[in-house]
Formats: sequence, C-alpha cells, structure tokens
Amino acid sequence: DTVFWRIYNGLDIRRLNCLDKNNNVPPKGTHLKILVDGHDSMFHGKDALGIVGTKPKDGSHRAFKYLCAFSDYDPKGIVAIAELFDGSVTETTQELIEELRKDYPIDIVIVDGEFYKAEFIKYLIDAKINFVTRRTDTGNIRELHIPYNKPYLYAKDVERKDGRIIHLKYWLYRYKGKDRDFYLASNMCKNARDMRKLYKTRWHIETGFREVNRVKIKTTTRDFLVRLFFYIVSCIIYNLWQKIRFRYSMFTVRFVEIIAAVKEYIQTSLFDAFDIMMNRRLRHIRLRFW
Repeated sequence: DTVFWRIYNGLDIRRLNCLDKNNNVPPKGTHLKILVDGHDSMFHGKDALGIVGTKPKDGSHRAFKYLCAFSDYDPKGIVAIAELFDGSVTETTQELIEELRKDYPIDIVIVDGEFYKAEFIKYLIDAKINFVTRRTDTGNIRELHIPYNKPYLYAKDVERKDGRIIHLKYWLYRYKGKDRDFYLASNMCKNARDMRKLYKTRWHIETGFREVNRVKIKTTTRDFLVRLFFYIVSCIIYNLWQKIRFRYSMFTVRFVEIIAAVKEYIQTSLFDAFDIMMNRRLRHIRLRFW
C-alpha cells in the first residue's frame, strides 16, 4: 500500500504504518534490533502522467519514498514501514519506534548519518534505547582531536532558534576511512572495533534494497498504463522474494484495490473531461498521456 501511494497523484490508498496483523509478525514481547533506513524509488526523465517529479540534484524524479525498519534478530525481516513524503525523517523515525515499543522491547537502533539530529538522539537517550549512528564530520568535532579507536565522552548543549536547549551526552568513536576520517556516535561505551562491527550490520537492510532494485523492471516509456503494468509485475516479484527470504516481513500490496482505484481515477478525472466525439477522444487521450 505504501509504495503505491504516489503511483498516481490523487489516489486515496489506505496508509500502512506497520505490517498487516495477518502476516507472521514476531510475537509480542520479542526483542528487536532495529536497522532503520529510507528508500527512494526513482523515475528518470521528464514529468509525465503518474509521476510526481521533484527534480533532485542527481537528475532523477522520485515518485515515492518510504522508511523501513528491519529487525536483525532471528527471524530477520522488515517489521514496520512508514510513508516519507513530507516532514522530518527523524520525526517519522521516532513515531515508528514509539509504535513498535508498544508491543516490542527494542534493544538497539542503528541508523546512518541522515538520521543524526539532536532531538532524535536526545529522544533515544531519554528512552534508554541503545543506538549507533554515524556522526556528521563538522568543524567542532574535528577540533576535538579525538583519538582513533577509543571511545570519547562527548557533551554539548545544542541551542535552537526558539530558545530550546538540548543537552546531549554520548560516546564518540573516530575511525580512518578511505578518503577521510569518520565518526560514530553511541550511548554505549564499547571496544571501538566491536562498535564498528555493530554499525556494519546496518548494511543488511541495504542488501534488501539492492535486491529490490535488481528485480524492479525499468521502462523509459511515458505511458502511464505501461509503467503501471511494469511496476505491478515488479512488486509481485519483490513480494515473492520477500516471502522466500524471510519467515515474516512481507508487507502486502493489495493489487485489486489499487488497480480498481487507478481505473476509477482515470475514468472520473480524465475521460469525463474529453470531448464526447469518439474521433476526437483518442486524440485527447494521446495528448494527455504523452
């Protein structure tokens, strides 16, 4: 449901925040190790029917984006998804974690640098949720001259424009990268090598996204119906792969509801606006679709 939310601008598809209760989700009380990441689905080329173009820096057009929480404990798999079209990534992540905490104790949350924000880090610290995130390499961090491969206790008061002061206190870890140094932030004091290995487990969710891109059928046509057909086939393949790969975790896509909604929207919003003369209707349809 989530990934289809913007396949056509205006379709009213039910929002899906967590997995369907009918799926084989973990029993309540199961401890979770959460890896969180955002995922974009892109369309290349100019705006066309069925595409909401945002013209990002890389030149592609994003039609939809969702946030995914992946449990790295056995049985592994996706445990929650949330729409990510508007608003803050960190705020949506916080809401997602709060929703999961109602049924599951969360042992640790691992995210990349995109999720580093003082408010989100403060929330995790106050909630006593262990976390590991990549810390942005800002000037004040470099000036600290943190030693390599040793935990460094970092404390700072972050002042916002509205006068709020956010008190932060956590451990920083410095590592040598291929091009330049990078830093990890955590509320856990551990061996630096173990901390880096722990952060690397975040790539498990990236592997899942790469598999999605491998099976997704790509087309450059600007015909909305052709793209819709290709995308539905891709989603079927993806759901099959998810079902085989994970003992739970497949988020369901209700194809019948979506196709019916697409047909109804096209009929009511497009065809009614066309001239009733049959010999002109086809010409108008072609103009609207290309």
